[in-house]
Amino acid sequence: MALPFSPCPKPSYGRNKPTAKQRGSISTKVRRHLRERSNGICERCHYALATEAAHLVRRWRIEVCTTVTDLAHLCNKCHTACDTTAEGRTWLSDFRRHLEEKANE
Repeated sequence: MALPFSPCPKPSYGRNKPTAKQRGSISTKVRRHLRERSNGICERCHYALATEAAHLVRRWRIEVCTTVTDLAHLCNKCHTACDTTAEGRTWLSDFRRHLEEKANE
């Protein structure tokens, strides 16, 4: 005796919240505001042309999406220094505190 064919549809479980990569992505609006804040000059050395947006907060710690206060506009040399040295990480955390204080004024 053959059983009737009655497939059960799969439940459509979607991801409830965005991934860290999606939360860390930088929109064009945020990039524009970042460029306006820094005037295109590196915010660490105040000398070189800023070409990179460095996250002040790790992507997995960002809750909703990346904002201007989560970023620093840096040149390539300063960005590398901030990612690889303890002094650079300290500067990033100090700069983040400075931006938060400025926003609370």
